[in-house]
Amino acid sequence: MLVTGASSGIGLATAKLLSESGYRVFGGVRRLSDHAPTAFSEIVLDVSRPESIAAAKLEIETALNGAGLAGLVNNAGLADVAPIEFNPVEKFREVFEVNVFGMVAVTQAFLPLIHRERGRIINIGSIGGMITIPFGATLCASKHAVEALSDCLRLELHAAGIHVTCLQPASINSGSAEKLAAQNERTIATLPPEGQRRYGGVLRRFMKVTLESETKGSPPSVVAEAVLDVLRAKNPPSRRLVGKDGWLLKFAAKGIPDALRDRIFRKIFFGSPGFGSDPAN
Repeated sequence: MLVTGASSGIGLATAKLLSESGYRVFGGVRRLSDHAPTAFSEIVLDVSRPESIAAAKLEIETALNGAGLAGLVNNAGLADVAPIEFNPVEKFREVFEVNVFGMVAVTQAFLPLIHRERGRIINIGSIGGMITIPFGATLCASKHAVEALSDCLRLELHAAGIHVTCLQPASINSGSAEKLAAQNERTIATLPPEGQRRYGGVLRRFMKVTLESETKGSPPSVVAEAVLDVLRAKNPPSRRLVGKDGWLLKFAAKGIPDALRDRIFRKIFFGSPGFGSDPAN
């Protein structure tokens, strides 16, 4: 079993639970920890670097000694908070390199081992794959792509007997929101004067609301438990919501008109500014 992004949060919780449940687990990390966990085997794997993927594949293939992989959990990911107007295209490429292209590259590399065992693929998407929040363009767009790739893989691998599931975590207290909050002032400082005037105040409000919501979210263990359920299920679902507020957010995404949803989001994140109003006021 390979779990990418296993150094913290959802990936670490998943690698530990699967190992405790009897699976042989390789946890992909960009850097080996000082105190490597005994529950699973850490392996250096930077999903954005082809040479790292190739080296990890060789190491795992050697360790398996002819056996295959029971499953692949594509969890490695990046998040970013910034207004599209002033967010460099390079930042979009950086996020997509990990969240989308890295997922594709890892899947392609390890599919031969998955074929041997008729293993399963579990892609960790996000509720952001169906609903978009302000300043979340890089993350939400990449998670929309994960949804599409999961659907395509599920269709293409059906005849091979390989199930593909996309998990959609909602509010999860994984520590990522705290990291983004810590970066928020630096992000604002990098904006040009017009960007700071236009977005500085609302970025601070947005981050305050987001941090309060995420820190009250479900623990990463609920996602790990969902991964284990999918691996054990006779007929696993194509996708599954996980975590606090999941169904509420899904209803907001699918059950109400865009205009109403936009009005609700503007109220929550921005305080209901009028159309054409000056953000500085």
